Amino acid sequence: MKRKYRSIAAGATLLLAALVLLSSAATRERRSATEEGEFRIFFAGRQIGLEKFAILSAKDAASSTSILEFDNPGARGQKVRIESKLEMDGSYHPRSYSLQTDVDGKAGRISAAFAPNQVILEYSGEQESTRTGLLLGERCTVLDTNLFHHYIFLVRLYLAGGKGKPAYFEVVVPQERSSGRLEMKSLGKASIQEGSRSYKAQHLQLYSGAVRIDLWVDDKGILRRIGVPERGIEVLRGF
Repeated sequence: MKRKYRSIAAGATLLLAALVLLSSAATRERRSATEEGEFRIFFAGRQIGLEKFAILSAKDAASSTSILEFDNPGARGQKVRIESKLEMDGSYHPRSYSLQTDVDGKAGRISAAFAPNQVILEYSGEQESTRTGLLLGERCTVLDTNLFHHYIFLVRLYLAGGKGKPAYFEVVVPQERSSGRLEMKSLGKASIQEGSRSYKAQHLQLYSGAVRIDLWVDDKGILRRIGVPERGIEVLRGF
């Protein structure tokens, strides 16, 4: 009888351990969030490309992947494909970044390794391989050329601040081998009409000193629209 009791007790202990593991896994799953979507890219009113992306966010880490394909309006007939992968901490500070490009069949690659106050960038292509470094502040965010889903990280950081006052961000632009400082501020609420759909959005603006970038974020905090008036670029998020 004692043996049987011990067997039952052991089984209960194993069941309890399994429940604890399942509970921990469920908690981790609840703390993680995935956002997937696509941006349609327009130049001078004509759609020239599409960016598909996925963002995984957890308490202490975040990552994104994307595939972008577009026809380069600055070079007639030139087709561009870009694949990106970005690893970050929970505050969207980058840990590593990789980019693969295909421009009319010519391949290129960029990789970035981040350390405190610096980043090492490596570039490789069919004819060259180079390496360079940039000094950075304590916190920065990747905002690479033509990758519009990167603006989502700045929007999230701004909204998390919750004060509605201008905020400043240091950004790294690997394709340009540069970094810079941006100011973001809110211009208040706006009603947006896109085809048969309408929604309320917060109008944010980013300033780089030379270029103004307009961002529209809906009531759920989702970035719906991006505009760069000086460049004739408009980017729309699919519903």
